[in-house]
Amino acid sequence: MEQIGYITKILPENKCKVLISRISGCKGTCKSCSGCPTPTMHIVMNNNLNVSVGDQVKIGVDSNIVLKYSIFLYGFPVLMFILSILLVNLFFPTLKAIDTIGFVVGFITMIISFIIVKYVDNKYAYLATRAMYMEEIISKKE
Repeated sequence: MEQIGYITKILPENKCKVLISRISGCKGTCKSCSGCPTPTMHIVMNNNLNVSVGDQVKIGVDSNIVLKYSIFLYGFPVLMFILSILLVNLFFPTLKAIDTIGFVVGFITMIISFIIVKYVDNKYAYLATRAMYMEEIISKKE
């Protein structure tokens, strides 16, 4: 997966700020809605190509890191939901309305797991710079 970015600021410690467009799920080519607006965002990246403000760069994304993060982000809450329902059914098989109780416990566990995911995401957000890297300079500002 590759993207195009524009260098907007050179930062200390060999870093730079890059303006990119967020990737849209539909690619903005739908005739019925005239395309979706794609919001932009700034990311901080290592300045490994010695770029300057105004340069256009090709940005590569390490799919392996993105895949692992996606599995954790979406898989962990679902896994906790299913696991908690199974454990309720395993340890309390004689309860009346076990299905409803299992669902409620599973839903609460899933909410707790989303809080855990949010905490982990905030704590390790700096690792996102490893997932994205500058591949090449497409055009230099004259």
